[in-house]
Amino acid sequence: MTLRRRLVLTIAGIALLLVVPSAVAVLRLYELRDLAAQQRKSHGAAYIALGALQSSLSKLGSTATDFNIDPIEPHRRAMLGKLDSARMHIRELAVAGYGDHARGLEREIGRAAVEMRRVELLTMDGRLEDGTTQLDTLDARLSVADSLIALTFKEIDRRSTEDLETASSISTTAATTAFSALLVCVALAVILGAWTTRALTKPIVRLRNAMAVVADGNFTVPEELELARRDEIGSATRSFRAMTLRLADLERLKAEFMSFATHELRTPLNVVAGYADLLKEGTYGELPPAQLEAIDTIRDQTRIIAQLVSQLLDISRLEAGGLRVQVSDVRSADLFRRVERSFAPLARQKDIAFSVVVDATVPEVVRIDAERLADQVLGNLLSNALKFTLEGGQIRVTAHGTEDELTIEVSDTGPGIPTDKLPMIFQKYYQIDDEARRKGAGLGLSIARDVVRAHGGTIHVESEPGVGTTFRVMLPLPSSATHIDAIVVGPA
Repeated sequence: MTLRRRLVLTIAGIALLLVVPSAVAVLRLYELRDLAAQQRKSHGAAYIALGALQSSLSKLGSTATDFNIDPIEPHRRAMLGKLDSARMHIRELAVAGYGDHARGLEREIGRAAVEMRRVELLTMDGRLEDGTTQLDTLDARLSVADSLIALTFKEIDRRSTEDLETASSISTTAATTAFSALLVCVALAVILGAWTTRALTKPIVRLRNAMAVVADGNFTVPEELELARRDEIGSATRSFRAMTLRLADLERLKAEFMSFATHELRTPLNVVAGYADLLKEGTYGELPPAQLEAIDTIRDQTRIIAQLVSQLLDISRLEAGGLRVQVSDVRSADLFRRVERSFAPLARQKDIAFSVVVDATVPEVVRIDAERLADQVLGNLLSNALKFTLEGGQIRVTAHGTEDELTIEVSDTGPGIPTDKLPMIFQKYYQIDDEARRKGAGLGLSIARDVVRAHGGTIHVESEPGVGTTFRVMLPLPSSATHIDAIVVGPA
């Protein structure tokens, strides 16, 4: 049976079951018809007019502001149009039977119109500052009108409540009569609905879970998908499988291309860098200072491109499943001294205070991939910190351990990261602003996250704009480990 036919039969069955109690109640409902008509004619129309009036007044204030900022004819016409619209809705309110409230609103709208005219004259006369001040007076008038609207809403609610109490008395009899029949029909409808729901939700949930897996980048088709179904769900599932297999092929081809392209870029980059070094050393003759400065720029940009190529190669390997961590026993002191040797000179060049502090709770030996942790995790985090921390700032690396976890924190006193952008910073190629785009390609944090995950760990970030940023890397530890004495590398 197709899904469409199953749904049609279910809906038809439920509708048929509901006809019985509905037929019992419909006779009494005729008594409510006249009362409902009165509700629509009076209270309903008043509600609609009052709501439209409230909207017009809100837009009147905004169009007046627009005109004050940019006094062009379309803005002026829009402002006057909203005023006319507000007056029209007040007349509709009076016709609906709320004349007293309509007259009070008409008075306030008239006063608001006077203030609006003053804003218009001041603005057209070029006195924008006075016009802006006059806007406050207009807003005050509109606030009074809003208060009157709120009181009118309460009055409509009061009258509606009285009419609804009358309707409730009429409907009680119909409800009592139809209730027993409705219980039986609802029970049958639930059984029929459960039969259809079970046939639909289970395969849909499986398909949704499979889509979530694919969205995370795992292009595999779960075995529990109901590919053999002969309805629309089966067709959608088979299409999903075909799409997933195609995505897997495309992902593999993309990773292979990226790996090949980035690998082939290394040779010409090395040649450019080599010739730049030879020119710098004077192998081809002495160069004037201006040309030496140009050579330094070439060397710097070549290093940046080489770093980007390395990051692209790492990304392609990660996506192709070819970047593996090779863990081994590493002395913690050696790891952190290596980090200090690599980045302390760079920090001194920028007059940045740099320190590495390792707590005594850190095991003497840890099982990690030292190269990747030092270069692709801590290296990327510290490179970013050095890029964005200004002269006179501070960068601090701290490490401490627990029974089953090693925590490494990299903190800086840079500009910080906006709160709304924190969830995206680990995405590939994401940059928080134009300055960051000029300083990198947005791959370092993505690589660092993937290497940490390959170790079975997690990485988190905390940042406060204007104060600084802290990245926290947490790696699992073996159940038994000896610990080292606390060390401090660099200024504490």
